[in-house]
Amino acid sequence: MSDGDDSAVDEARRHHLKQVNSVLRRPGMYGNDEIPERLLLEAMAAVDGSLARWRAEWDRLRDSDAFTATGVKGAYSDILPADALRDATASVYAEIAHRLGWLELDRALSAAEYQQLTADIAWWVTQDRTLSEVMETFGPPSLWIGGTNPYFPKTLVYTTADRDDGLICLHLWNAFATGSRRVHPEPVVLAVRHRPGPFPDAFSFTPEGQRRRPSADQHRPLRPVVWIFHGSDARHASGVFETLDAGLAWAAEHEVSGILAEYPFGGAYDVAVSEGRFTPSKEHHGTADHVAAFSPGLRHIHLTDGRPD
Repeated sequence: MSDGDDSAVDEARRHHLKQVNSVLRRPGMYGNDEIPERLLLEAMAAVDGSLARWRAEWDRLRDSDAFTATGVKGAYSDILPADALRDATASVYAEIAHRLGWLELDRALSAAEYQQLTADIAWWVTQDRTLSEVMETFGPPSLWIGGTNPYFPKTLVYTTADRDDGLICLHLWNAFATGSRRVHPEPVVLAVRHRPGPFPDAFSFTPEGQRRRPSADQHRPLRPVVWIFHGSDARHASGVFETLDAGLAWAAEHEVSGILAEYPFGGAYDVAVSEGRFTPSKEHHGTADHVAAFSPGLRHIHLTDGRPD
């Protein structure tokens, strides 16, 4: 291979490495599901000459029950509320990237710090904990997955530079993500993934995490949604986004005021009736005027100058 060919391969590797680390830090900016992680990591493996190792990691996911018919996100659906799944899912792919030498850490723990965290974490989460307590106790994470907005979920990852050391992943959540006005001042820890072996046995939960674990009737498939921005006093919507993170980023960039609302694919009235969220009970229900004005009734966020109220 010529020097020019070597240079092109090196450039491709640097490009793919940057993309992998970008999607693992802000997965919500790349879509609602984990397909971007899968595609980017496989492309990284091809450039790196590591396809066999990537396929072995894929088998490992399935063997540990970390990958279901709906992916890693499906495995997490038994663990965390729906709003917290996206960032948590990325942590599993981050662990693969770490083992394959592709994860660029913001901070590598020392062996002593990692051993102490490993020994203490199961006991530590027997009480409810906040983001501030995580930072005060364990310091800045090796990898921060998700945005910094305190109203929304995120996952903080701790590990060493040693590829053989697993990731300790703290999953945090806030009630604002559900559209509730009864929010915490900052995210709270629901669960920590820290044990090797089968995925369902890898977690320890805080009391809040136990309360927030999804019930069986919450595991039905969800209809695809988009996020639509409607400016204050505007006649028409001015933005449509695949994810909440993308909508919030756009709103912050332009400092707009209005409502960012979640809409299901299809007619809002028909979807609400089919999902049991609305039952027609009056004569005008289902008429043309009622259907045309029907609200989706899902999450919505009021924004002022690009920030949630």
